[in-house]
Amino acid sequence: MADLDFGDLAPDTAPDRNAVKRAIASAEQVSVAGPVSALGAVLVALHRRDRLDIGVAWTPSSDPLAAGLSRTWGVDPAGQLTGERSRTLGLVRDDQGGVLLARGRVTSSPTKTGARDAGSRFGAQIYHDSQRVADGVIKRVDVRPDWSSVDTLTVNVHKQLWRRGDISHGRAIQVACDPAVIEIDGVRFPRPMTKWTWYADPRLRWTLIST
Repeated sequence: MADLDFGDLAPDTAPDRNAVKRAIASAEQVSVAGPVSALGAVLVALHRRDRLDIGVAWTPSSDPLAAGLSRTWGVDPAGQLTGERSRTLGLVRDDQGGVLLARGRVTSSPTKTGARDAGSRFGAQIYHDSQRVADGVIKRVDVRPDWSSVDTLTVNVHKQLWRRGDISHGRAIQVACDPAVIEIDGVRFPRPMTKWTWYADPRLRWTLIST
C-alpha cells in the first residue's frame, strides 16, 4: 500500500501533483492522510492513470470540511470505516480535470486592489441540469455532492447576503458569470473564471476502504 501523509497540509492548499503522481505510480492500494484536497488530488491522479479500481483509504485531518465529509462517509479519525469494510462512491468532476468531494463555491472576484466586501455580488446565469437556477446578480453559489443519493449534486444559490438560498438537486451545474473565484474543497482555483462546470460522472466509481 502506498502511504501519502499530508497531515501537515493546510486545508486551503493542494498537494504537489508530481509528488502524488510518483507515489501512486505502482500502488495496488493507497492510504492518504490529510485534508479533503489531498484525497481529491489522489483521486485525480488515479483517474488519469485509469486506476480508480484500487482501494483508497483516508485518514481525515481535523479541519471542519474534512470532519464533515468523514462523518458523512462514516470514517473515524483513525481512517476506519464504521460498520462496513468498504464503500463504492461516485466521482464529481469539473471541466478543468479536477474532482469535488465536499464543497464547491463560486463567489465574486476581488477588485484590482484586492478588496472584496462582505456584500459583494456578481452577475451569473446558472443551469442545474435543464433548470435555470440563476439569471442575474447573486452573492454566492455552494455545490455539494449528495452522498446519500447516486450521481447527485445539491446546489444552493444565494442571491442576497444573510438570506436563505434557493436549493436544487441534479447531476450537473453549468455556470457562466462575471469573473469569479472558484473554490474546490477549500482550495481556490489559481485564477478568476467566467465559466465553470461540475458534474457527477455516472461512468466512474471508486472504492473507499479502511486504513
